[in-house]
Amino acid sequence: MKNDKLPWDWNAAKNDRIWHEPCEESHYYAYKWKNEGRRSVLDLGCGLGRHALLFAKCGFKTTAIDISPDAIDYIRKIRTENGVDILAKRGDMTALPFNDDAFDCIFAMHSAGHCDTQGMKQVLGEIRRTLKPDGAVFLTLCSKESETFANKNFPHTDENTVIKTEGPEQGVPHFFADRKLIEELFTGFELVKVRHIDDCYYDGSWKNQKHYFIEATAKKEPHVYDFSDIIGRKVHCSVDRPLGTAHPRFADLVYPINYGYVDNVMGGDGAEQDVYILGVDEPLEKFDGVVEAVYHRHNDNEDKWIVVPDGMQGKFTKEYILEKIEFQEKFFDGELYFG
Repeated sequence: MKNDKLPWDWNAAKNDRIWHEPCEESHYYAYKWKNEGRRSVLDLGCGLGRHALLFAKCGFKTTAIDISPDAIDYIRKIRTENGVDILAKRGDMTALPFNDDAFDCIFAMHSAGHCDTQGMKQVLGEIRRTLKPDGAVFLTLCSKESETFANKNFPHTDENTVIKTEGPEQGVPHFFADRKLIEELFTGFELVKVRHIDDCYYDGSWKNQKHYFIEATAKKEPHVYDFSDIIGRKVHCSVDRPLGTAHPRFADLVYPINYGYVDNVMGGDGAEQDVYILGVDEPLEKFDGVVEAVYHRHNDNEDKWIVVPDGMQGKFTKEYILEKIEFQEKFFDGELYFG
């Protein structure tokens, strides 16, 4: 079951202080993960970015993803106001738009369980896929011991999933777990710590709302990237953003090199493969060249090809290429591959 229902109207929630204050756990994991030498983090189901902002201020290379376009627009606004680097993307947790082995850490506070049982398996699969080997995840899941799970007024879509019929999360699925389910779901992970916490009093009344707070690491072999079939390939490119022109949506981003795409070759994002063109100091419309290197973006689903004039292969150092593409790649986390 895919959750096409937005959890709530984030525009209406912008004035609610709770959605701007990082939870206690985010401070702890920012400290812990920093001390462990981890550097990149994904805020999964980020809402208005309260945790992404904290991680960015703590020096992490931070990516934030949410299904709500309003939430992503808001994060793009506050990152500018706070002078921090956060890559904010809209996306679905069951099919994350990131490459394998993308992140050192994933943080998901009260967000990963907005799906049914099949969706929960997909979410955990995507978390494991996008974490680096031994990458760390912290997430929360609703407990079957909560009063919500026992409430007969809420319909169940499967043995573990409740649909809220009232409040701001009306229509949104909630997955509920127990120890057996956690052990099954976290196959492929090493459980580090599991706490069973009862939020028994808040908003002025006593309640029985229990959650599992789960810390784990991904057990997997590293994904080996091989671009040998791409590097050295001759390509025909169209240039839609010539040297000296401004980005169509961000006028302050002026292209210091020619940027375009390879005709009729599709990239990981479903559009034609993007290229940076080096070795030409004038605006172009079309270009025939050779792929010299590939810039692999971790926190994206498309790599960028570095194309140079035929005969100029080997003329550009790694440092030179990175300097030339830094104007745009500074917003991403990645590395450069040569043949």
